[in-house]
Amino acid sequence: MKTLIVLAAAVCFAVYWFMFRPACGAAGAVACPARELEEGVGVSLTRREVCPGAGYLCTGRGSFQVARWPLDKGKIRVRMRLPEFVGDKTALALRDAAIEGIMEWDGHPFPIVIDTSKFTVQLWDIGVVWSQGLYSDNAGQATGGGSVDGKRIVYNVEGLAIVVPGEEMGPALLTQIKAIAMHEMGHTLGLMHSDSQEDIMYPRYERGVTKAHASARDLRTVDALYALPNGATVE
Repeated sequence: MKTLIVLAAAVCFAVYWFMFRPACGAAGAVACPARELEEGVGVSLTRREVCPGAGYLCTGRGSFQVARWPLDKGKIRVRMRLPEFVGDKTALALRDAAIEGIMEWDGHPFPIVIDTSKFTVQLWDIGVVWSQGLYSDNAGQATGGGSVDGKRIVYNVEGLAIVVPGEEMGPALLTQIKAIAMHEMGHTLGLMHSDSQEDIMYPRYERGVTKAHASARDLRTVDALYALPNGATVE
């Protein structure tokens, strides 16, 4: 019996490792980074060498530590369920709008894999939660952060919440859901807020001003973040 248990565990591990584990260098994944890029704890960089050309990466911040997903993950997997408090047709439309927003970040730097299956055995990095209201007035919420482990940062995200406002179903609502999902996905990738209303990472959603697309500056900022050694200090 003990041998069978050990064998079953080994098979399960092999299935995960070769079928479900997103790894750098694999088909459809990012290239494996140099070790120095993922072991940046203890490295000091100056704002002069980091901030120019980095979008809003340094805006409103003093010294900060670079914290982001490690590139050797290869891919980011997002678990996207349907909101359960609306009808089926509305739920599908809301989910599709959120997926469209999240996929604006596809390839910056990770390929993003959306899992919409009802049941899954695959592990995911970010789980989307639908809400009719948070404890705050926020339209959404996502928290990403890391802890130091030797020279590396262990990064994790607790989840990504999207609030569905009590508004009539239509293009305006779907545009807002897309923008919320896009904004919160930016946070899960490690981005802070922008200082420009033209960027999706601006802290307030304003109809007619906020664009339902990631701006060139948004993409420049996230690309700059992932070009820095993970865990390095910018002073």
